[in-house]
Amino acid sequence: MKSYHSAVPLILLIALIVCFTDCKSKPDKTTYLGIDKSQNETQLNNLLENYYPRIIDTVNGGYWTNFENDWTLSSDQEKMLVTQARGLWTAARAAEIFPDNPVYHLSADHGYAFLTRHMWDSINGGFHQLYLPGSVQKTDASYKLAYGNAFALYALSQYAKINPEPEVLAWVKKTFDWLETNLHDSTDLGYFTVSLPKAALTAGKVPEEAQYMSQGDVFRKDQNTSIHLMEALTTTYQVMPEEAVKKRLAEMLSLVRDSMTTAEGYLNLLFDRRWQPVSNAALPREEILKNIQVDHISFGHNIETAYLLVDAAQALYGKPDSLTLQIAKKLIDHTLAWGFDKDFYGLFDKGYAFVPDSVEVIDSVKVWWAQAEAWHACALFAGLFPEEPAYREAFANMWDYINKELIDPQYGGWYNSGLDKSPSTVRERKTHAWKGCYHDGRALMQVWQYARETEPRAKNQEPR
Repeated sequence: MKSYHSAVPLILLIALIVCFTDCKSKPDKTTYLGIDKSQNETQLNNLLENYYPRIIDTVNGGYWTNFENDWTLSSDQEKMLVTQARGLWTAARAAEIFPDNPVYHLSADHGYAFLTRHMWDSINGGFHQLYLPGSVQKTDASYKLAYGNAFALYALSQYAKINPEPEVLAWVKKTFDWLETNLHDSTDLGYFTVSLPKAALTAGKVPEEAQYMSQGDVFRKDQNTSIHLMEALTTTYQVMPEEAVKKRLAEMLSLVRDSMTTAEGYLNLLFDRRWQPVSNAALPREEILKNIQVDHISFGHNIETAYLLVDAAQALYGKPDSLTLQIAKKLIDHTLAWGFDKDFYGLFDKGYAFVPDSVEVIDSVKVWWAQAEAWHACALFAGLFPEEPAYREAFANMWDYINKELIDPQYGGWYNSGLDKSPSTVRERKTHAWKGCYHDGRALMQVWQYARETEPRAKNQEPR
């Protein structure tokens, strides 16, 4: 007969096997890709509550633009289309995932009313780039930008998800149709950057802002406008699944994937109307650096586009097709290889391939929006390719970076850039025309959504 003591090791072994099996079948519900889910939820709530309802302008309508580092309302205020649209999109997305919180829906209603009543050009169509509350002439009809109108379409489409009334869907269609009529290139495909009145084109009088946005050529096409048009069309197709929208989304997906992305795995910046990239690679190094605004590698846009490509293909086909997934993976892998600081502790801003098969970082600032886009893109690809640990590692390390270097522990909100490279950012405005809550808000909401998905996401296959 065996003694009690001799049976103990066997009992312990059985207990360990049961525990191990049980633990494998019941994954830790408190963490997601190595981070505490409650941390993400806390930061998401903190961010959204810093903006809404604080940014609601009850005097002029729409949203306030500028707040100081301590969230004091700045004395100077302008209303740019992009900022107003992003404020609407974020409120509508928050209302979609937090339907029990009336603040977000009311904030979205407020932004929608201002956008449609005050920023639309009732004579020529399209949304104005600026609205100046204190001026006699509140808008400027001398030019319109595809970039700003893309964000208006994106915001209106997102708003239609929480308010699918015929009037809202009519605004989605009206905006889509205006882009089609005024900025789509039916010959060489894609969209032009700037819309000008015929008289201005004939006289050669291009406003300074329009010159800047088009880099001196109004028939030029660019990466940033194109990826955000694809982004807008993705959401438009979800609420208005018409053949014309499907055709245009498929066109933009193909252009971004096949014409804008290089064989090395990064996006070119500017193109002529026939999609030939603008390149300064043949110039001496000093000339390249002098003209870096027209030719460089934007690590943030590359990794953001990886997500946007997958999202567009998902909308079109129900799941990403193999080619789109391959190119999107190439974009994120190139960024992981060349754009990150050591151990994925933050993403640098710009690089340049001065020699083949190598990229040199030429701007080491770590801008807030790029960190946000990189972080949630890594979460997406960690789910798509769970067998590759780099995405999970980058996601976890970037969360550490965001908490230590970007989130303001005193006043809340995100700094403009990471403190490790830009310590003076603590004194800079929390929000301004180009900084709202769209990038960081979307990142936190996307990860919040991913963390709550119960079905495992396997690698997607070619659509049938």
